[in-house]
Amino acid sequence: MKKVVAFMGSPRKNGNTVTLVNEVIRGAQDAGAETTIFNLYDMNIKPCQGCLVCRKAGHCVMQDDFQNMFKQIIDADVVVFGSPVYIWQVSAQMKLLWDRLCGLFDENHKPRYAAKSLIMVYSQGNPNAQAFQTAFQTNETMLKMFGLNVVDTILATAGTNPNTAANNKELLLKAYEAGKAI
Repeated sequence: MKKVVAFMGSPRKNGNTVTLVNEVIRGAQDAGAETTIFNLYDMNIKPCQGCLVCRKAGHCVMQDDFQNMFKQIIDADVVVFGSPVYIWQVSAQMKLLWDRLCGLFDENHKPRYAAKSLIMVYSQGNPNAQAFQTAFQTNETMLKMFGLNVVDTILATAGTNPNTAANNKELLLKAYEAGKAI
């Protein structure tokens, strides 16, 4: 049985990002996967202190909710990151999580653990799907360094209304199918 862990980086409990991540998870569950979801806005995640212990130890030494999330990533086959786009990038809560992932690679910047498939979910107010592609590509390159390889990207555009994704059957199906394909 595959294990899927998802991280929701949106403060909106019923917004576009959450709607799409839930569809990915529903598809994964329908495919028989074991799933875990973390809402980052409900978690106590301290910022990285730059101590670099994780590079040697393979895990972060700070004690907060990140410890369980990190273990879930290591044990997962598939990781899902979902975030709205704020100022051309993921939310601050998602960035806090990403900054703490350095234990996933070693002192030579090589992945320490087995590679994982990664599904990225973004929602943006801008109606132009190409508006933030440079940032998305940068994210993909950075996450690959950790051994997290993007296999699908789900993007909600023109999402100033929190129901935009819920009202887009094609996008919901794409998210569901991405989860089911894992």
